[in-house]
Amino acid sequence: INEEASEKVLEVEQKYNELRKPVYDKRHDIIKSIPDFWLTAFLSHPVLGELLTEEDQKMFKHINSLEVEDCKDLKSGYSITFNFNPNPYFEDTKLTKTFTFLDEGIKITATQIKWKEDMGLPNGVNHEKKGNKRQFAEE
Repeated sequence: INEEASEKVLEVEQKYNELRKPVYDKRHDIIKSIPDFWLTAFLSHPVLGELLTEEDQKMFKHINSLEVEDCKDLKSGYSITFNFNPNPYFEDTKLTKTFTFLDEGIKITATQIKWKEDMGLPNGVNHEKKGNKRQFAEE
C-alpha cells in the first residue's frame, strides 16, 4: 500500500510541476529585468548571504537565471543550474550541480569550471570564507 501511495504522490507532484511551469516562465521574464536580482537574493538569504565572499559576489552579478530541475523520479534527486552572462571570470554560460539520492548517501556532481586565464582559484582550493563557518565538502 505504501509503495502504491508513494507512486500516486509522485504522479500528482509531476502533474503540478508541469502546471507551475508557465508561472515560473513568467517569473523568469520579470526577474530578468531586475538588475543584480540573483546576487541580491543570495545576499539576503540568512545563511547563504554569510557564505558569499567579495569574489563570489563579483561573479554572482553575472547570473541571469537559475533553474532547479527535479529528476523524473522526484525521489532520486535534482539539479541546480546557474546561467551566466558573459563574464571576465570563466568561459561557461551554465554551471550545474546535481544531487543524486542513493542508498549509500547523496552523490554530488558539478560542472568543471573553465576559468579564464588568471581567474581560477589556486589549485582548486576555495578562498577563505567570512566568519566561523563549517566547510562544505564536495566530491
